Amino acid sequence: MTIPYAIPYAIHGTGAYLPEQRITSAEVSAALGLDPDWIERRTGIRARHRAAPDQAASDLAAHAARDALTAAGIDASDLALIVLGTSTPDELGPATACRVQALLGARRAAAFDVAAACTGFVHALQTAAALLTATPAAPAR
Repeated sequence: MTIPYAIPYAIHGTGAYLPEQRITSAEVSAALGLDPDWIERRTGIRARHRAAPDQAASDLAAHAARDALTAAGIDASDLALIVLGTSTPDELGPATACRVQALLGARRAAAFDVAAACTGFVHALQTAAALLTATPAAPAR
């Protein structure tokens, strides 16, 4: 089978970040007056992490982005595009991606948000691939 075209882009590094405060489902259930295992039995969720009062979505994303850049061996100043999938932006404007851009020091990158709830990552990835493919001046890695 011959593929008629090839996208010259790939995921070279990934990153993740979880806020320090960990809250178990037993704690949430108890606070709601439910059996301690009620949430876990129904959802499979054992714990979740809560951002600190001074942390915004952009702070969490910037932490994960730094990990991804390190894993890929790329400097933030080399980024051409930041597409951030979120349904929990810092605020309506500027875009959370623009705040991530500033936190990373990615001054040359275009940055914008894609709001698509659970499918945000997939839509952001597809959007980034389409933009990079359609922009011949964008350097391929």
